[in-house]
Amino acid sequence: MHDLDWPGSYGQENDPPCPPDPQSPPKKRRRADALMLSTDETKAVRVAIRKLRRALGGFNALAVATGISAHTLRRCANPNGARPTGTLAIRVAAAAKVPVEVLLGGKLAVAPIVIGRAA
Repeated sequence: MHDLDWPGSYGQENDPPCPPDPQSPPKKRRRADALMLSTDETKAVRVAIRKLRRALGGFNALAVATGISAHTLRRCANPNGARPTGTLAIRVAAAAKVPVEVLLGGKLAVAPIVIGRAA
């Protein structure tokens, strides 16, 4: 004997609607190559970050001067770390008080601040 009040098999009209499929996380998009620095420019920005770090007294002082966190500056200065961006290059050039072209060309010379000596 069949039980009429027993729910039917899955997929019939009397079943509740199926739960929606879980959303997959959005795919990471790659930045446009036009916005990336070349390998020579990347090396020049990394060298400039290290020179400015020494001249200003550390990553924390450079972070205050550029408005970028010290952790980000450390990662971008590391040759195996994150690649520097154009925005970082602009902010580092502003902190060094040199044009961006000079910074990206690799001709940045930072003179350390000397206290107590007449110029």
